[in-house]
Amino acid sequence: MRKIALYMGAVLLAVGLGASCTLKYEVLKETSLPNPPNEPIKIYIKQFPVDSKASVVDPRLTADTGATDRRSTNNMANTGNKLLRISRPSRIEDLSGAILRELRKDKVRVFSLLDQIEELDEDNIREIDNPFQLVAAEDAQLEISGQAVINSQRVRKVFSMQTQSVEVKVEVKDLQTEKMSAKNPINVGVVMAFNSRELEEALAIAVVTSMAQKLLF
Repeated sequence: MRKIALYMGAVLLAVGLGASCTLKYEVLKETSLPNPPNEPIKIYIKQFPVDSKASVVDPRLTADTGATDRRSTNNMANTGNKLLRISRPSRIEDLSGAILRELRKDKVRVFSLLDQIEELDEDNIREIDNPFQLVAAEDAQLEISGQAVINSQRVRKVFSMQTQSVEVKVEVKDLQTEKMSAKNPINVGVVMAFNSRELEEALAIAVVTSMAQKLLF
């Protein structure tokens, strides 16, 4: 799993680099736009709902079964046996606003590694020139939508205080051809306080990372 994460991190290091003409934006794949583009990509953010899931964990296989406080719940969640996945209420219901805040900047933030993100600092994040221009729906070339899932865990009836990972999926509609295309989802090992502002920020950066990545195809 770590090897996959490191491979994805290496791929994402190519985000925003224009040195090689063989690198193309995945977000432009299956669209009518030039790839790579010769001007900022005019986009409209439609919607980005967020779902929250928790894996129910059997703590009987852990060494800390006698502990009852919430900090021990995180430890048991990490080592226990997962039984099933359930919905978990969250205040983060839509990412549109957070994504718009990220994309209004001249430089946007992207994750440089995907395996474990505990803080939004220079070890995990770098800035690139913003390849996008936010415009009204009637002026846009692409309509961006998608969804995000926050993954956490529950031991007995207690939810862990931290998340385990987040997954984002981006869909693109070419407004010239009306064609929809789904991009490859990315999973980021975000370990942060559940429902925190920092987690919402990390989700938005994950979406921008997906939108801005360049691949060989």
